[in-house]
Amino acid sequence: MTKSLYGTINTLRIIKMNSIAEEAWFLRESKKHNLLDIYQARSWLLTAKCMFPLNFEVQMQEYELELSNRNLEECAKVLNEIFRDFVSETKLWEEIELLIHSVETSSDNIRAEIFGKLPSLTQQRMIISSAERRVNITQYCRLIVLLMKKFPETTSKYGILLAEKLVETEKRDSELTPVNHCRKLLVREVLPVICRNGDVGVSHRHFYKWLQKSTEFYAVYFTNSTDCDRNVSWSELEELRSAMAGYCNWAADPNKGTLLVDRSSFIKELFRRSRTDIEDTINRKQIFYTTIILLMESSSKHMQLLESQIRTDSEESLPYILIECLDPDMSTSAESSVKQSQELRETFHVAKDAWLILHSNETFEKDFHHLARRWKCEKWFWLQLFLIELQTYEGNYKAVMTRLITLQQKTDIMSNSTIQRLFTHLVSTCFALGQLNESCSYIFRSVPLFPLSSKTRKSGLVTNLLHPTKNVHPSFELTNPTKPVQRKLRLEKLTFEKLISFWVQIFLSNLRTKFEFVDNDLILGHALVFSQHDWPKWKEDAYSVLRKIEQKGLFNFSPFCKYIINMPILEEIAYLKKEKGCKISLETNLPTRVHVTRGANREVEDDFWNSIKRNVQRSCESVDSLLREYLISCQDSLTTCLSSTEQ
Repeated sequence: MTKSLYGTINTLRIIKMNSIAEEAWFLRESKKHNLLDIYQARSWLLTAKCMFPLNFEVQMQEYELELSNRNLEECAKVLNEIFRDFVSETKLWEEIELLIHSVETSSDNIRAEIFGKLPSLTQQRMIISSAERRVNITQYCRLIVLLMKKFPETTSKYGILLAEKLVETEKRDSELTPVNHCRKLLVREVLPVICRNGDVGVSHRHFYKWLQKSTEFYAVYFTNSTDCDRNVSWSELEELRSAMAGYCNWAADPNKGTLLVDRSSFIKELFRRSRTDIEDTINRKQIFYTTIILLMESSSKHMQLLESQIRTDSEESLPYILIECLDPDMSTSAESSVKQSQELRETFHVAKDAWLILHSNETFEKDFHHLARRWKCEKWFWLQLFLIELQTYEGNYKAVMTRLITLQQKTDIMSNSTIQRLFTHLVSTCFALGQLNESCSYIFRSVPLFPLSSKTRKSGLVTNLLHPTKNVHPSFELTNPTKPVQRKLRLEKLTFEKLISFWVQIFLSNLRTKFEFVDNDLILGHALVFSQHDWPKWKEDAYSVLRKIEQKGLFNFSPFCKYIINMPILEEIAYLKKEKGCKISLETNLPTRVHVTRGANREVEDDFWNSIKRNVQRSCESVDSLLREYLISCQDSLTTCLSSTEQ
């Protein structure tokens, strides 16, 4: 029995070896004629196929023969048979991957055409099978998106499953930010295709969930991205929202407006009608989600116009800020082009109206704050800064202060520009609340954040005897006429040179309340220093101080020699000394004299007049440089004076 079994096995081996040898011989014969005689080559392969119908190499060589001769119809026919009979062969999948890649990238028109000539069902099976072989979620997603683009009817099965798979993968990976790989694939690759492909057989609830995730993605993408195509992102979101609107039976804008103001006008009208919609014919979800998108898009674009780091069409790198105009004569509002003014005003009012809609309905307000907490909007500094601007416009200073204090706890993760905005708003808000000392303390903290420009260090007169020049371009203001006291927000460059006028007003307002009731030379001296700025704007404050000095008959202010260089003030001091006999003591660089004699007194007099002369010679120094140094060097003395309530 054993010998007989071995004999049978050996016989089978010989037969198989002979079979393999014969197959190889037929293939070699066919290849000999590939370039010389295509018909003979085909004849040899046809014979081999008849003799060995289950041989993959024979089938594959026939495909390669037709491919080399660009017989695309025959290529597709042969490939379809191979895919049916030899679906597990590695070499086949290598070719299928080349075909699919050529369809995706248009890198090989011949293979792309072959793929297009395959039966639709075979094409679908190839793409699906190729996707299922992938472990990488990106590659899987890429192939299913290709499937949906070529065969929209597959969307309801494979597209929805892909969307849910991406959501679950993101959740499983515990991503810390919405701008992660899975969310990006979902929002920018998958959902646009799903929404273009007709009825996908899912409920409105799916679309609302997807819209929430998309809005969060684009808002955070704006926050974190350094790309220059941020406006494109909002266009993508609007296209996605418009596509989803059709599935959710939302009302269409009859004017088909695409601009922010047009979309805002339509949704405001829809909201107005919804308040008297007894029959519930208006979809309130449409108002809710569209308004959120309008708020995010318009507020981000508004801040984009102000912030240099995210402005792509700016002629200069300086950022801007909108702060409350506390005094119409305080400073000249920054110049802006007509286009910039229009965009600033439009984006502000669209965002304001959206905010009001979301807070004029109890359900909207509750749902919006739920989303805001889930999205962690408190980390979106651009949105928080816009809301500070908006609430300042509304005069809601307590809410502004609460928001500012919360933001102040996060300065360690803010850019310098954001910190500058934060402290500038703190200064303004404290002043508006009547908290003058707190406002001044924030100015002290602000000064080191704002370096002087090289131009300022070399120019800028303390004494301006000419009338101030007018702006060539129109200045920008936002006016709120609905409040009892008309409130204005003015556009200013976020620089030391522009903010110093604002700070001088605050310090003088504070010191004015002191020197009118407290007899203190330091308070009077500090007021004189500040009154030099933008002369003769604050000359009345300077003259009030000088009258106080004349009444007292004496004045002792050690920083005088270093920081008072305004010619009219120096002339008045000299007059008080010489003509009125006031005892005025100035700091000098000479050694301190212990014994006072008639000769020494003469030297003291000489020191006084020499100091006056030296300061007159410095009258062309930059006012901004002088005050910046003064605010840093004399902070302790100023703080002491500002906290004084009595002598």
